Amino acid sequence: MNANDRTNRIARLERRLAVMTHWGLVGSFGMAFLLSGFSASDWTCGLLGYALLIGGFVGHVLINHYFDSDFHAGEVALGLVLFGLFALVFVSTALFTPDYSRVNLGLGLAGFTVMALVLALYLIIRYGTRGTWNMVHSLWYRRAGK
Repeated sequence: MNANDRTNRIARLERRLAVMTHWGLVGSFGMAFLLSGFSASDWTCGLLGYALLIGGFVGHVLINHYFDSDFHAGEVALGLVLFGLFALVFVSTALFTPDYSRVNLGLGLAGFTVMALVLALYLIIRYGTRGTWNMVHSLWYRRAGK
């Protein structure tokens, strides 16, 4: 193992440690405020939770920039699975809970809308409008078998 390989391994390890530490702090507080907002039907706590989760995403982007890296495939997969799981839980809870409050409905819709907009804004900033457009359409064409 030469010195360059060792330096790259250490940099990858430091990046992983920074990401895990960052999400461990910001993500846990974000989820705590979000769950408190939903359980108490409180706009302030819920929106603060969403703000902390979005701040966690922005912090992850900054960590990637500092380490001259991009999101790894596992991080992207985890983010998409969690977003889909939370959306499924939110929709099923809203449909099957008879006394689901309007505040919780608004809080969930506002949060998922803002998170989707933040993701779209990141893609536009990172890849430009044309690059984002081509990326989305190449996924659609691959799925259609063209």
